[in-house]
Amino acid sequence: MIKNDLIQKGFKLIEITDLHELADQFEKWKEDILLYARDKDERVVLSLHLVDIPYQSAEERINKYHTCIKKTLNILVQDASHKKEKTDALETIIDNFGLYLKNMFLIQPENKATLKKEILQQIKICNEYDIQHIMYAVIKALYPNARREVNQDTGYGTVRYDIIIEEINTVIEIKCTRKDHSEAKLHKELGEDAFFYKCSKLIIYVYDKEHKITDTDNFIKSLERTKETAGKDIKVYVEQANKLI
Repeated sequence: MIKNDLIQKGFKLIEITDLHELADQFEKWKEDILLYARDKDERVVLSLHLVDIPYQSAEERINKYHTCIKKTLNILVQDASHKKEKTDALETIIDNFGLYLKNMFLIQPENKATLKKEILQQIKICNEYDIQHIMYAVIKALYPNARREVNQDTGYGTVRYDIIIEEINTVIEIKCTRKDHSEAKLHKELGEDAFFYKCSKLIIYVYDKEHKITDTDNFIKSLERTKETAGKDIKVYVEQANKLI
């Protein structure tokens, strides 16, 4: 059972005022919660613990159940909100990755810094592996469990994910245009790769070093998809290398 379903079921439990029905439904919900939370969050397991005190009235026992449910829901809702914020932050980082490159490698450091602009400007992006290395380092700060160069069997063959963040079931595919790349060839490659990737969200980042993409808006729109139409959300970002490394 997915988290949103568990949360909705929990809110319905709070509305139950019959003790026997509440106790029965709570045990079923608790079983689903423990199955979901196993190896994920010890706080959820602890929040479900009820101490049975003899001679309590039905009203007191109902209140105890409701308090326990509310405490568990609070943890689940906060966790869902936190993941949403991190997911938004991830896409903000990727959308503004060009700003990072510019400010990290092109802007003159403060005079007292031992890093010098001349040294930083020696770093050049020549291919997608260079982009992957830099982007991975930035994303790792947000998602410490992110991994790169991960192979997975799709059932049709093996694909290699540039960066995968398993906790949010997201894959990041990185491309850097080459002189021998055409826009049509790049578009075809990305479209074919996207079909095979097993994930809830695929983020495609194209560093258009050679300015092969003539209309970035239409290029993005032609590749982006929703979960309803493609089985996964596909987001596309294009950075054209104007005065970037």
